[in-house]
Amino acid sequence: MKIYKIHYLLVLCSLLLLASCEKDGEIVVKNVKALKPFELRGYVVGDTLEQYFDGKKIRDYYGKAMLGTVRPELAFTNDEILMQFKNKRTKELVYEQKFSIKDADNVVPKFFYDGSKFSNKYEYPTAQGKDYLVNFYLDAPKGLEAVDIATDVLEYYIDANNQLVIVNVTSFPIAADLKPGKWTPYYTLTPPPTPNPTQAGTDFYPVITLKNSKTKKYVINDNAFDSSIQMEIPDQWTSQGKTQSMHILGKINSLKAYYFEVNDLVQY
Repeated sequence: MKIYKIHYLLVLCSLLLLASCEKDGEIVVKNVKALKPFELRGYVVGDTLEQYFDGKKIRDYYGKAMLGTVRPELAFTNDEILMQFKNKRTKELVYEQKFSIKDADNVVPKFFYDGSKFSNKYEYPTAQGKDYLVNFYLDAPKGLEAVDIATDVLEYYIDANNQLVIVNVTSFPIAADLKPGKWTPYYTLTPPPTPNPTQAGTDFYPVITLKNSKTKKYVINDNAFDSSIQMEIPDQWTSQGKTQSMHILGKINSLKAYYFEVNDLVQY
């Protein structure tokens, strides 16, 4: 790893762009003229964005683009710093901004990048009346070629060990054969009806689930609850419409377990 990465990645802590370089194998720290607050917030789908400062690559962004809970700062060694975003795949320059030592704050305007267009917001239709509109974008690991999405009403009870036991699932399809890498059209969700119970002592709970389109099995543990994503579902008391745009990002954790990171771009 080059030495500048060690310093520049302090953006995740409290200091961004601690100016340093390497000369004859030795670390040389330049004089810092000023530290100024720095803010960045955006969202990226389709292609990864690379972030550069003064020509040096700092990090990649995909999904949420943010700087963490500790507010970072820019370290000025000159009067200006040039930040650039480039498409990682094509190396195309999609955005650049200069920050000045004279400015009290250095803020990157909120942005959305869809892999080809860089804009200041995510565009979506306004729901009419009580309509619940939703579209989906799937990023899945290799081996999961397509998914089916449905509203599943789970009939369940909680056992003596406080564990959820699903005794029956009633499914209402939303989308079939959703392939990774592109947005679906908008679908209108309707309140799912409550089925008749199959046994005494159970309750019902609606969820949005994902199944492997090829095997028709739930994508995580072949379990409806484990394979559900968090989003709002209308019910019989819904009085106001809503639009949701769900980016479903399949990931594998350090234990090699598959899970979803799901974000609603309308709310972000």
